[in-house]
Amino acid sequence: MQVATQNSTVPKLRFNEFNDNLTIKPINSILSIGSGKDYKHLDSGKIPVYGTGGLMTMVNKFLHEGESVCIGRKGTINKPIYLNEKFWTVDTLFYTHSFNAAEPKYIFYKFLNINWYKYNEASGVPSLSKATIEKINLNLPTLPEQQKIASFLSAVDERIQQLERKKSLLEEYKKGVMRQLFSQEIRFKDDNGNNYPEWKEKKLGDVIFFKNGKGHEQYISSNGRYIVVNSKFVSSNGKVKKHSNNQLCPLEKGDLVMVMSDVPKGKALAKCYYIEKNNLYSLNQRICGLKAKDANTKLLYYLLNRNKYYLSFDSGVGQTNLKKAEVLNCPLLIPQSKEEQQKIASFLSGLDKKIELVETQIQQSKTFKKGLLQQLFV
Repeated sequence: MQVATQNSTVPKLRFNEFNDNLTIKPINSILSIGSGKDYKHLDSGKIPVYGTGGLMTMVNKFLHEGESVCIGRKGTINKPIYLNEKFWTVDTLFYTHSFNAAEPKYIFYKFLNINWYKYNEASGVPSLSKATIEKINLNLPTLPEQQKIASFLSAVDERIQQLERKKSLLEEYKKGVMRQLFSQEIRFKDDNGNNYPEWKEKKLGDVIFFKNGKGHEQYISSNGRYIVVNSKFVSSNGKVKKHSNNQLCPLEKGDLVMVMSDVPKGKALAKCYYIEKNNLYSLNQRICGLKAKDANTKLLYYLLNRNKYYLSFDSGVGQTNLKKAEVLNCPLLIPQSKEEQQKIASFLSGLDKKIELVETQIQQSKTFKKGLLQQLFV
């Protein structure tokens, strides 16, 4: 590829064999826009029906067959959809057809680069009109260059999809292995090939020390030294962060934290997070810290995150607040052998690291694609 000199009418990045000038054309000169229709009069079938949020249902007739780039008419107007099949769209989703010297897949990637909200025509729910879309001017390379760009970006998308499939398979495998391990359908053996002792039921309070967190509201800062471990941090697996320069309630590597308060039918109640580093985290109120005294903490992390015991305290009315005694009374079936505990924890941690590696590759590929979209189009 070649990097262009500063010129707003030429892409920053081009394939070496192309140097023709781009042509400015209005959208209505390179394609036609069709309107979606109501599908409720149709019978069920094998034809997909799409709305602005994606697949809605399946019917027995199609509105269009072939390649198309769909654009939201109302609601979600900033997420174009590429289709190449028989399909139906509802009235909130435009579809395109009859392409003239334009590669449909290239137009899809081009549309991903457009700020559609710039053309929003409503003060409430975002809306686009066919007339407005048709007048938008596009800088277009020749058809062969369009096809080369579309093919290249499609290969990047296929790589992302392969990685996402790999991650999904690993997650399903982990889920199945956890079920078999914790139901003891499969067991590790000791180094001599012998069975470990039978598992024993214990209360969580038998194997951990408990501590309450402290409120950090007045100490929250955008770039503080410490990460405040609150419910959003735990429920997002550490992705949503708040910071503080005050470590009111220190956490250490190997500690476990659990959310003790959540809204009705929420997803955070009793969710746990394993602390991987020293001197980085501070425990917020309504989050408890759990330090192992007679169990492998990482094993407890896996056991508790699949445990349904605490959900019985969620009445579905009003915020659920677990008490210390309720946390500690949770029954757990735990291996008596510390060696077996370690083997289970290490095996599952190894799977988690593989999943995290694939997730990192997915994010890197998406960042790479985003950069390409910015540099291959003007």
